[in-house]
Amino acid sequence: MATFLNNLFSNSLKIEIAELSAEVFEIDTKKDIKTDFAGIIDGKEIITDLLENNEWLLAFEHLKYVISELELKLNPEQNHKMNSISNKFSL
Repeated sequence: MATFLNNLFSNSLKIEIAELSAEVFEIDTKKDIKTDFAGIIDGKEIITDLLENNEWLLAFEHLKYVISELELKLNPEQNHKMNSISNKFSL
């Protein structure tokens, strides 16, 4: 039972990070931000790879890095999602 709950929680968290990441990279695309920073131009792929390899915390940290480096302005719902995920990681 504990394994089932851990998998359920993990998959839910993985989905939350993936969905928020998609939203964030949509903001980036809409603003047509150009950058040569390593980890930014290929950030979406990095986050996807980390999620596929069950590295959810690293994927979330990389998402925070992208948001910070590009100085993206998240809407209130996206900020709520960021805070919710942070709380789940106890950050």
